[in-house]
Amino acid sequence: MRKYLLSEKMKYIFWGVATTIVYLIVRLISMKIFDDTMLPVLISQTLTIIFAFVVNKLFVFTTKQTKSVFVQFVRFLWGRLFVAGIDFFLTYVMIEKYSNIFIHIFFLNQVNFKLFPFSLPIVNQFASNSTELNSFLAIILIQVLSVIVNYLISKFMIFN
Repeated sequence: MRKYLLSEKMKYIFWGVATTIVYLIVRLISMKIFDDTMLPVLISQTLTIIFAFVVNKLFVFTTKQTKSVFVQFVRFLWGRLFVAGIDFFLTYVMIEKYSNIFIHIFFLNQVNFKLFPFSLPIVNQFASNSTELNSFLAIILIQVLSVIVNYLISKFMIFN
């Protein structure tokens, strides 16, 4: 059991969750500060790329590595920029351009935002209407895809 808990995949999941939390906090705060759809993506991606490289290098992929830190960082940056591109694309499609379609498809316009959990102040601050809920759900979907793609890129192209 101890071996499994200390395995590379478990470490990646732990630090991936931590990176996702950093991303979500930065993105949600940025969304409240800036009246823009794409700027919060840029800010959150930039900060989490740096955070994720450090934790992956120090805590996840700790086996002997043949590439220099600079080469690893450049490859990591390219991989993360690829994922950031996915983030920008999905943000544009799901939030900026076609949010009404997603709100309609997932019946988000029928949600009663006065009931639990939307009545909680912390939830209501970020999901008080169907547009905000759509944005939040899109961000969660983007993060799930990001964790999977980032693991594959990191495992097979960067820290090998």
